[in-house]
Amino acid sequence: MRHSRTSIINTALMRVGAQGVTAAFQDSPSAQTAAAAYDRSLAYCLSLHPWAFALTRAALARGTEKAAPGWRFCYPLPPDCLRVADAVSMGQWGAQRLSYSLAGGNLQTDADAVTISYVSAKSADFPDAFADALAWRVALEISPYVQQGGNARDYLEMFERALDRARVENDAQQRPERVCHSSFLRERMVL
Repeated sequence: MRHSRTSIINTALMRVGAQGVTAAFQDSPSAQTAAAAYDRSLAYCLSLHPWAFALTRAALARGTEKAAPGWRFCYPLPPDCLRVADAVSMGQWGAQRLSYSLAGGNLQTDADAVTISYVSAKSADFPDAFADALAWRVALEISPYVQQGGNARDYLEMFERALDRARVENDAQQRPERVCHSSFLRERMVL
């Protein structure tokens, strides 16, 4: 299901007991507070896990900055990069994982060519479980500013539960269950 910014904000407002908004009319203080918290909450939630729906690949171009001591090359990260999931270099024997460090929006490594997998801030189509966790995070952020706000500890607990569920669903899609037709092998399979 496609989740819009407005639908996630409405869900968060509903959770704290505030009036919802429409895309055209967002004049209430609680709606303005929720809209301000949305972008910060989205970036935070995306940065917490290598979400399959948000992963992007990019070959990095070498930067002009000098690498930190211990590294040969410095590569600027893409502007929409929230989290580096993996860095590889294509070598004679295929892709090889790299040792690297991140500092100041740069990836530093000894490899002369780098391709990264990263979580992009430009992700727009969220799975239901992620959208639910994001709505709980927005509710947590706005609860102190909304008259009907409730207890922030409760929102934090609900956010953490929803985030755990979203991670499990994401990881299950990344590594689908193996089907084994042999009873001999099935009994000895290590998961």
